Formats: sequence, C-alpha cells, structure tokens
Amino acid sequence: MGIDLSLSESGVVILDNDARIIKQSIISTLSKDDIECRLLFIKEEIKIILDEFKDVVVFMEGLSFASKGQGMLQLGALHYFIRIFLYENKFKYQVIPPTKLKKFVCTGKAKKELMLKEVYKKWNFDTDNNNIADAYSLARMVLEEYKEIED
Repeated sequence: MGIDLSLSESGVVILDNDARIIKQSIISTLSKDDIECRLLFIKEEIKIILDEFKDVVVFMEGLSFASKGQGMLQLGALHYFIRIFLYENKFKYQVIPPTKLKKFVCTGKAKKELMLKEVYKKWNFDTDNNNIADAYSLARMVLEEYKEIED
C-alpha cells in the first residue's frame, strides 16, 4: 500500500502481488474545516481501507524539508498522527523520503508534473493526480522491496 499524505487530498493505492491495482482512493478534506477534524477524517478513511486489506505493508512518503510555515506544521501533525495509528495497530510501515521516491521513479529531482509522466513511462500507469501517482509509486516500491526478500 502506498500513501501520499496531504491535508487537502491524500492518495492511497494498494497493489496485488502482480502489480494490479486492487484499491485506489483519494481522501479529500476542506481547508475551512478545523485541523483536528481533517486529521481524524483522514485517519478514519485510512482505517476503513486497512480494515478491508488487513495484511498490507504500508509505504508512505515522508515530509519535504523544502516546505515551510503553518502548512508544514499541520502536515507534520498529519504524518505523525497516521504513523502512530499504523504503529498502534501493528501495521508494517516505512516512511520513504521524497528524494528516495523520486530516485526510484526517475532522476531524483523531478517536479510533481514530471513524476506523472515518469510514472506513465515506467509502468504505463496513467493518472492526472500527482497524489495518486506518488501513492502508486510507493506501492510499487513495496512490491520491489518485498520481492527481493522473497527471492
């Protein structure tokens, strides 16, 4: 399972062992809502998905250190809130730095728009949503890492 967390639009993709999408979701919140409501809503939506797919490994994109300000603080809160949820519920998870994700997909310095193109070129997965593209790439990383363990 790949998760690209965002306060406005989080992307979630779950792949089967043959890299077929078995779940793809966007979790959207409104900026007018209180931050606490937004955090709880995102967690509850992720919980609903994980209740359906109990035996998954979760890779989630880490925070970008280039971000600044109040939005960064709130995004940090979201990240740790979800990490604590995953930890408490004994899900295997790993936080993937944005640079590592970009290197996995392309050169390591790709802007979000280029990531969409590179995801399509690498895996023939077409989406116009960069959160889904990142979540898909994270899910592919899970497959690659756990495929190496099984081999």
